[in-house]
Order: sequence, then structure tokens, then C-alpha cells
Amino acid sequence: MSISRPNVDCLSGEWRRPHNDLQRQDVGGGHKAIHDDDTAKAAGFAGAPIHGTVHWSQFTPLLLQAFGPAWFETGSISVHFVTMVTHMQAVRAFISKPDPSKHAQQVDIWMEHMDGRVVLEGTASVGLKPGEMTTIANKKMAASKPVKGSLLFIRHPVGTKSLNKVPMKIGFTGPVHPQMFPFTLKEKLECITEFHPWFTQEAGPTSPWGRAILPPECLNAIMLGGLEPDRWPSIPEDDWLRKALDGKTPVGLFGGCEVIIHNGPVFTEEEYELTRELVGKGETPRAEFSWMRTYLTEKATGKLVAEMTLQSMNVKSTIEGYSELRAKSDALVASSKL
Repeated sequence: MSISRPNVDCLSGEWRRPHNDLQRQDVGGGHKAIHDDDTAKAAGFAGAPIHGTVHWSQFTPLLLQAFGPAWFETGSISVHFVTMVTHMQAVRAFISKPDPSKHAQQVDIWMEHMDGRVVLEGTASVGLKPGEMTTIANKKMAASKPVKGSLLFIRHPVGTKSLNKVPMKIGFTGPVHPQMFPFTLKEKLECITEFHPWFTQEAGPTSPWGRAILPPECLNAIMLGGLEPDRWPSIPEDDWLRKALDGKTPVGLFGGCEVIIHNGPVFTEEEYELTRELVGKGETPRAEFSWMRTYLTEKATGKLVAEMTLQSMNVKSTIEGYSELRAKSDALVASSKL
């Protein structure tokens, strides 16, 4: 039974202890990732949080129970992260019971600590397209307040699109991503919270699609960063800011993440291309944030396979002199409107 939602008729997973497997993540910018204990504490956190979408794999048996293999073809998952989980901390996944008479539907999902505190909350669906459902990412973006002044870390206006198609593939050999996910898929599957044979090289051909598919958490990994840099329209008037930051970047973490599968599954060893669009931005007292939508297309055909909408939080206090730089940025925007 769920502690946080005791009256909800739901399916529940087993208690699992997910690994923090990103302590070696290379994010550049003059600092380690938030998944490093010292970096997390310096940014004001009690400990290093696990990469949030690691928890998605814990929903694998529940998604299959609720929707069957179709979830990997036309499913979605959309979550807002509420409290952090540290290395090997026990958590449990829940999903509200679906209507067995419906082929296309959306249900609530959530995850809890042992004491009932909510780790994440959101929705999962099957057979629905954007516009046919309201996800937690939709709600959070709609609730974002207009920015006063000019954000320091997100300089492009909402609606800006990347200029290039970036190649990406996750295979069975080599790292999942050279910098962001410095481990192999085999290593990931050795510590994944919910293993399934369809994710493996050996048993992947027994899947309904005759080949191996990516685990739910790797849907984020394949769209988070490509094998080449993204190119964006230049902003020459930001030369002063680039000089001031001198290559430094803020410590970041996820506020929420959503993936919608249009024409899945997303396969291992398949070549894909990534394009991006900035679809929202805002700030809290502690962080600036962006909402970035990434489109995953099949390289051979151009077919849209999936999309991800990610809320990235950039911690203000991790950049020395943030207040002064932000004041200058705001003043420049104000003067340009005179």
C-alpha cells in the first residue's frame, strides 16, 4: 500500500536500492557533477542525489503490467522530482490501476521513500499523443512565471532551435555516452533496479520486435547529449558574459523530465539524430531553469521516434559573483528597451 496515497487503487513495485552510477560523470565547467558528494554539499544539498531518471527503470514491470509491450511503442512518462534519493537508499514505485477496457489512456505514477515521502510524481500513458493528454511537465511549464530581467545561464529566447542534427547511438560496446554516462550498457544492466531480458544483447532478439530495446532510464540518456556538440545561434552581445564566466558553468540538476514515444521502441545499436528547441525558462530563488525539448529521429528514415522535455535547474550560488553578473545582465536588458 502507498503511504502518501493510501486511498488510491494502485499497482506497486518491489523495494529497490538504486545505485548512484554517475559519480564519475564529466560535466566540465570547472566542477564535478551534482552526483559527487562534495559538489552536492557545496551546492547546499545534504548528499549527492541519484540521477533522477534512473528511477524510471523501476517502473518497467508496472508499465508492462499496466500497458503491455505497447508502452515501448507509444508510451510516455512525465515526472516532477520532489525529494532526492542518495546511493542505495530504498524506494518503491507505484502506478494507479489502468482501465483494462481502454487501449489509450493516462494514469498517475509516483515513488516513495520508506517513510512515505514522495520521491517523484507524474503520469504515464500509452497510445496518446501530445495534445491528447495533460502531463505534469505541461502543468509545470504553464505555471512558470515570466522572467523579470535577463537570466544569466539561459540566454536564448524561448522558441530558439538548435542548428544541427547531432548523431547519437547507444550500443553494447563502449560507454553509453563518453562524458555524461561513462559506463557501458552492460555495466548499467548489472546494477539496474529492474532487469529485463529484452534489454540485453543475448536475449534482445526474443523481444516482440526481434531486437534489443533500451531500458526506460536510457530514453533520457540517449537524448541528453549527442556524440557531437549542439550548435545554437550566436549572441555576439554576450561577449562580456563569456569573458566573465571564463568557461565556468553552474552546478545543475533535473527538476523534471518527460519522454513521449511516437514510433518506438528505441533500439540499442540504432543510429539516431537529435535536434533541440528551448520551450520554456524561468527561475526560483535558488536556481534558473530551462525547459528543453529534444527530438529523436531515426537517421536512416528521418522518422520521429521520441521526444524528451527536460527541466534543467542551474544553481545560482555555484557561480561566484552571480548577483553582480545578474544585475549587469538585467541592466543591459533594461537599457536596450529605452
